[in-house]
Amino acid sequence: MVDSEYDAVRYVLTAPGIAVRTAPYIGADEFDFAGLEREAETMSGGEEILVRVAEELWLAERRVGLWELVRRLDHESFTRVLEALRIGRRSHGQSSAEFDLAA
Repeated sequence: MVDSEYDAVRYVLTAPGIAVRTAPYIGADEFDFAGLEREAETMSGGEEILVRVAEELWLAERRVGLWELVRRLDHESFTRVLEALRIGRRSHGQSSAEFDLAA
C-alpha cells in the first residue's frame, strides 16, 4: 500500500473516541481488521462506522454506505472521514487542495 493510504486509515483509527481501543490493531505497515471487527462489536454505532470506513479505505471493499456517513456520524467523526479521504487522495497524484469542499 502507498504511505498516504496507510496514513488515511491510521488517521481514521486514531480518532479520539476509538484510539485507545484500536491501538493494539495498528501495525507499522498493516492493520489487524479481524481484531478491529471483534473490537467494533462493542463500540457505539458511530465508532463502529469509523472502523468500517478504515477497513474500506484499506481493502477497497465496500463496508459502509454513504448514507451512514451523513446520517450516523457526529460532526467530528464526519470531518475526520473527510480529512482521511484527503490524505488518501494524495496517493493518487492529487493534492488535498484539489479536494477542497469550500470551493
